[in-house]
Amino acid sequence: VGGKALYGAALVGNALLLTGAIAILELTHHRMVAACCAACACGLQNAMCTSHFGAVVRTTHVTGTLTDIGSTTGRVAIVYIRRLLCGAKSNIVELAEVGVDLRKLLVLLPMWTSFFAG
Repeated sequence: VGGKALYGAALVGNALLLTGAIAILELTHHRMVAACCAACACGLQNAMCTSHFGAVVRTTHVTGTLTDIGSTTGRVAIVYIRRLLCGAKSNIVELAEVGVDLRKLLVLLPMWTSFFAG
C-alpha cells in the first residue's frame, strides 16, 4: 500500500501542474510562476517515483533531498490529519511507519542543511 495507493491522484496532480505552467506562461507571461509550477511538478514526479518504486533516500543532489523531506513530512502529516479529522486511531503499522519516517527526517534534515551551508 504505502505510496502506491494514491499514485493515480498524484499523476493527475502532476499533469495539472504542468498544464497550469503552460497556461500561466501563455496567458499571463509570468515566467517565474510558470517555472514554479513546473518545478513543483518535477518534485512531485520525483516523489511519486520514490514512493512507487521504494527508493529509500537519495543523497546525490539537493532537490532530491528536499523532495524526500517533503514526501516524508507529507506521509507523517497525513497520518496525524486522518487522526484529527476522522477521529480514527492509528494502527500499529502506521505508527511504525511514522517512526521510520521521523528517523529518516533526522538524517535528511541535517544532510540538506549541510548541502545548504556548503
